[in-house]
Amino acid sequence: MNIPNFKWKKVVPYLLFLCLVAMITVGSSFAAGTIYVSTQGNDNWNGLAATYDPSTGNGPKATIQNAVDTVTDNGTVSVAAGTYKENLYINKDVYLMGAGPDSTIIDGMQKKSVIQLFGSTMEPFNQFALTVNGLSLTNGNSTWGGGIYNYGGILFLINTKITNNRATNGGGLYNSGTANADSATVITDNTPDNVYGYPITPTGDISQDILPSVSP
Repeated sequence: MNIPNFKWKKVVPYLLFLCLVAMITVGSSFAAGTIYVSTQGNDNWNGLAATYDPSTGNGPKATIQNAVDTVTDNGTVSVAAGTYKENLYINKDVYLMGAGPDSTIIDGMQKKSVIQLFGSTMEPFNQFALTVNGLSLTNGNSTWGGGIYNYGGILFLINTKITNNRATNGGGLYNSGTANADSATVITDNTPDNVYGYPITPTGDISQDILPSVSP
């Protein structure tokens, strides 16, 4: 009777060790600094590769939102060419990198802002930083910021196109945080305006480095 118990006592620590290793492995998969997205992806995959590798099980996500939720803070979401019909909610520091504004498109489906970036309104007052590089944001529809609604965040736009969005204020961008745009970024053909911000509401294409800001 003592022999089976003795064996079991020796097996239990081994099983616990295997469980710990599995937990660490899974945790590392879902805490990666770069997560990949593809129109050929699957949200059940871990996002650790741009294309699916059956030998490792690594493969891209299907949606940008799932990738944003998965990537570590200050991580990169690398989005392959294609059209993604999504409305993104971002409340962490993240870098969105597309294949170029003519290749990687986020379509807001006229449902909400294409991207909502939120800072914390309660202590501690976190200002989440979002960089958008090489994407087109289109077909958003909201009360504030059809393309991007920046509420207290820090926004960087690089080689980004924001076009054909609609809102009550800030058809392209409603900026109540801070925002910077490089000369390759174009915000145009949004309704009723391209950018809403204080102290001025500019019209036409935006090519200056600093966009205006209003208090949240």
